[in-house]
Amino acid sequence: MKKILSCFLVCAFLCTGLYGCGSKKTELIEEAKDLTLSQEISITPEQNDYGIPAYNFLKHIQSNYPGRVAGTEKETEMAVFILSVLLNGGYAESDIAIESFEIDDSTPMMDEAIQNVFDGGEKSNSSQNILITKKGESEKTIIVGAHYDSAGTHGVDDNGSGVSVALENALRMVNTPTYYTIQYVFFGSEEPGMYGSRAYVESLSEKERENIILMINIDTVLAGDYLYLYGGKVNDNGTVDNTEAVFKAYEIVKEIGLNIQLPPDGNNDYPYPTGQKRSDHAPFNDIGIPYIYFEANNWENGSPVETEKNGLIMHTDMDDLDFIENEYSGRVQNTLSSYSILLYSLLQENNWEQ
Repeated sequence: MKKILSCFLVCAFLCTGLYGCGSKKTELIEEAKDLTLSQEISITPEQNDYGIPAYNFLKHIQSNYPGRVAGTEKETEMAVFILSVLLNGGYAESDIAIESFEIDDSTPMMDEAIQNVFDGGEKSNSSQNILITKKGESEKTIIVGAHYDSAGTHGVDDNGSGVSVALENALRMVNTPTYYTIQYVFFGSEEPGMYGSRAYVESLSEKERENIILMINIDTVLAGDYLYLYGGKVNDNGTVDNTEAVFKAYEIVKEIGLNIQLPPDGNNDYPYPTGQKRSDHAPFNDIGIPYIYFEANNWENGSPVETEKNGLIMHTDMDDLDFIENEYSGRVQNTLSSYSILLYSLLQENNWEQ
């Protein structure tokens, strides 16, 4: 997941404007139109099949897009797949934007014992965010974010799972009236230093920043022993504020009866209820935008170990759908379902503004 580099985010976008290069958008859109999707992953989600479309997306990602290292051909192929799902799911080209940015040659953090690193193909110094805007009654906006690059593995836990939950939700919401505008952002190149989310935040105008009332980040929600919500900004004195959104989300969790929890209190390194710091919500948090972070992990011993049985799944060759399903029967479907139900419920709320 998330090695924060000390390097300064590369400054310039490849093209002018918030939405990046028109020619790149055209190129990727045309490739997406030519991509043939199986019936299994092009069916509109039904009312009560939460998590099933996400699972079908995840199986497709497992089979077709391993090794999505930042800047590689395979990362771009994943971007085309995401666009194809959205276009087939009812979004118009006018709803979609591509934001291009530069990256350096950094390598994502990996388990040194890893045996199965996939070749992502030719590597470049550029990547892209995919932005989909679903208009609501209000200009006030909720960002739903998930990064689609990986650390060189199959990357179904980190972060095919987040992409799949976000894609399922985007298809559910395409014709669903909402009070808030929803913008889905599939971030490129998170692994080597959150390049995509930093590029997105740096591109925002003052008005656009003011309109964002909440960021929901979905990262690594597949293999962990427990399902968590995090939120809040840590101050210099160690206190935490800006927690209203995550506590509101937790009240919704309890009302629905989902098996999702806040992290344990009392950890000085990860002040309650903030949890992990190293993901795409961080740049939003840095400018004061409230966030809710979905992550499956295990904090029972005071630090994030992901699973008691196998330790970290992310960034290892255990980040493989076949392995996870064999080791943890039923976990994949249950986790995807729980987070899919929660995300849909959160986006139906019309009183997120503080």
